[in-house]
Amino acid sequence: MLPLNYHHLYYFWMTAKAGRISRACQILLLSQSALSMQLQQLERSLAKKLLFRSRKGVSLTPEGRIAFEYCERIFSQGEELAAALQSGDDAAPPRLRLGIANPISRHVVSQILERVYRMAPRLRVGIMGGAHEDLRDRLEKHRLDLVVSNTDFSSQLGVEFRSRLVGTIPIQFVAVPKLGERIVRFPSDLSKLPMLLMAPENPVRKEVDLFLCRHEITVSVEAEIEDFDLLRLLALRGQGIAAVDALTVRQDVERGRLTKLHRKPLGLKEYVWFICGRHPKPNPILHRAMHELMEEFSIEA
Repeated sequence: MLPLNYHHLYYFWMTAKAGRISRACQILLLSQSALSMQLQQLERSLAKKLLFRSRKGVSLTPEGRIAFEYCERIFSQGEELAAALQSGDDAAPPRLRLGIANPISRHVVSQILERVYRMAPRLRVGIMGGAHEDLRDRLEKHRLDLVVSNTDFSSQLGVEFRSRLVGTIPIQFVAVPKLGERIVRFPSDLSKLPMLLMAPENPVRKEVDLFLCRHEITVSVEAEIEDFDLLRLLALRGQGIAAVDALTVRQDVERGRLTKLHRKPLGLKEYVWFICGRHPKPNPILHRAMHELMEEFSIEA
């Protein structure tokens, strides 16, 4: 058997990460015909088809996923070697690429980072925020190791990906004390004041809408924002009643800056999911950190 052409492997790895041959060509400074020829030669040498090509771009075949995982080990460790030699350290620290969906509260992110740094102090964490669609695309193309989301989209990615529910956080209606005094009968009095809500497509917003519908309450929506922290700020400014997760406003309620408008839990919750690929990570520190997050971590609400 002829030895593998590592240039071909590298081109395959970069193409799989880019998601499109045209995008990979821009990165590699190659023409599309030249890159396509290199990829075809690799597939012929392995006698396996590695990439599906379509108008949407390229995706990995089952054999391509196996090849990609080996490329991750080969070239990621090569990058670590170069970084270690340049810095003079024994080894470059591994990196956890973390995707955070826009609605996820910074308090949730803080708990995750605290756990990561406690169990793996040498692990570097790169955080990317974004919409679910963008993070899903990046995870599928192996540009992220783990996505934190309030929507479980793992089924859209296929059997190579898995998810785990790591916590549920109660949703509360809160307002500054001056506005809270006007809510005598909850929830019917919610119609008296402007509401600060998540965007319509958000799962929490859908739960809130169903709650209002069940109680036949029509509200005036002052703002629709895909960010609990911004909703909190608007509530603190007295702009209206906010439906937010309990973690985001816990300190504000404890210190009297905001008032919770109901005594009993409403049954409204935000679900927090971890989503990642099933294959082990090449670096043992990163692998252990991912294993602990996916098997043991839970949100403290």
